[in-house]
Amino acid sequence: MRIARIIEYFPPHIGGMERHGLILSQEQAKLGHDVEIFIGVGDRSLFKKTFKASFQFLPPYSKTRRFWFNFWTYNKVKKIHKKNPYNIIHLHGDFIEAYFGGKLSKKLSIPAVITIHAGLNKRLLKPKNAEYFKNIAKIICVSNEIAEDLKIVGVPESKFETISSGIDLNEFKSVDENKITALRYQYHKPIIISVGVLRINKGFKYLIESFREVKEKFNTAILLIIGDGPDKSKLEEQAKNIGNIYFLGRQNHDKVIEYLKAADIFVLASVSTVGDREGTPTVVMEAMAAGLPVIATNVGGIADLIEDGKNGLITDSGHTEKLAAAIIELINNPDLIQKMAAQNLEDVKLRDWPIIARRIDDVYKSIL
Repeated sequence: MRIARIIEYFPPHIGGMERHGLILSQEQAKLGHDVEIFIGVGDRSLFKKTFKASFQFLPPYSKTRRFWFNFWTYNKVKKIHKKNPYNIIHLHGDFIEAYFGGKLSKKLSIPAVITIHAGLNKRLLKPKNAEYFKNIAKIICVSNEIAEDLKIVGVPESKFETISSGIDLNEFKSVDENKITALRYQYHKPIIISVGVLRINKGFKYLIESFREVKEKFNTAILLIIGDGPDKSKLEEQAKNIGNIYFLGRQNHDKVIEYLKAADIFVLASVSTVGDREGTPTVVMEAMAAGLPVIATNVGGIADLIEDGKNGLITDSGHTEKLAAAIIELINNPDLIQKMAAQNLEDVKLRDWPIIARRIDDVYKSIL
C-alpha cells in the first residue's frame, strides 16, 4: 500500500518520535509498502522518499511553525495524491495534527491514522476537543495513559490501539565489545547513566541532587548524563560541587548504545508538566535491551514497561530522597541487578521493530 507519513520532526533531530518515524518507515518498506514522508525539520536524505517544508526561517516548536507545517503538508499530500493516490495517511502528533489530518482524510476519501507519542497537554483535555479526532479512523497510543486521557474526554474507545514504539535489537547485538570494555575502564564503578533532552520534564535536577546522597555512601559512583537542551548550564552549575558527574552532550545513537552497555544502572527521573508529559520512553526500552535494571518515576507510560521490583524500581517523581534510596538499594544488591537485567533482556523482545511494524500493519488492514 502507499502510505503518506506526516511527522514534523525527523532525525538527526533528537527524540523518540523522530527515530520512530524513520525506523517505522524503513520497516514498512521492508514489508513492501511504498512510504513517502513529509517533514518540517530533519535530514531528508535519510529516507529515499522524503519531502521537506521550505519555511526553515520559522523558529522550532513555535505555534506558527506548527500551523504552517500542517497547512503545507495538507496541500502537498493532496497534490501528490492526485497523480499517485495514497491508501492511508499516518500522522504523528496530537490535536493539531489530528485536525488537519482528519480534514485531509475526508477530502481525499482515504483513512487517517495518528500516533500520539507523548502525554497530552492537560489544558486541552476537554470534551469539546474530542472533535479534533472525529475524522481519524484509528489512534495509536504509545501508552495506556494516553488512551485513558482520550477516553475521559469522549473519544470513542473503538478508535484506540495501544502500541509502544519499538527498538532495533540488532543494534544491541552488533556492538563492539572492545569499545564497551574501554568505556568501563574509563570510569570508576558503579556507573549510573541517564539519557534525555536537558529540559524540565526529564527531571535531571532531581537526579543530580539525589546523586549527592548516593556519592556520600559510594564515593566511587559515577553519573553519566547524555543529552543537550535548554537547562544544560543550570544543571552543570548544580552539579559543580558534587563531583563524578559527567555531561557527555549529544552522542550519535551507536555511541549511546555503547555507554548504556558499559553502565550498571539506568535512571529516568521524569516529571509531568501541564504541556510536556512522557509517553512510553524509547530510552527506557533501550536501557532494557542493554541489559540494565531501570529506575524510573511513576509518570506517563513508564508503568507499561517497568514493573516495580521485577525489572526495575519505580519511585515518586520530584522526590530526591526516594530516588536516591532506589539507586542505593540497587547498588547494595548486585544479585538483584543481575535478576532485573535478565528480565529486561527477555521482556524487550516484544518491542523489536519488526514486531511493532507488523502490529501497525494490522491496524491499517482493519480500516482499509
